[in-house]
Amino acid sequence: MSDNVDWMDEEDSRAETQAKTGARSNPEAPQLVRKEIKAPPRATKGFYIQELHSMAFDRVVFAQKQAKGKKAPELAEEAIELLLGKYGENL
Repeated sequence: MSDNVDWMDEEDSRAETQAKTGARSNPEAPQLVRKEIKAPPRATKGFYIQELHSMAFDRVVFAQKQAKGKKAPELAEEAIELLLGKYGENL
């Protein structure tokens, strides 16, 4: 049983060393690289709306959450873009 623990300790120390140096045991092997998805920078805009509008927006957000769709900031941005288009403004 102690042989198994020693082997695991050796592997742990080897893995930690490789993680610190960035070295890989097989540099020719393909490496999984995940792209970080970053949201655009956003600013807080506080304003008051009617409760009916707020509740309707919350229902849309909830429906999108259930469907794994857009999040609340994205939905608000989409609504603002529609308003800007209606009144002839550009981003």
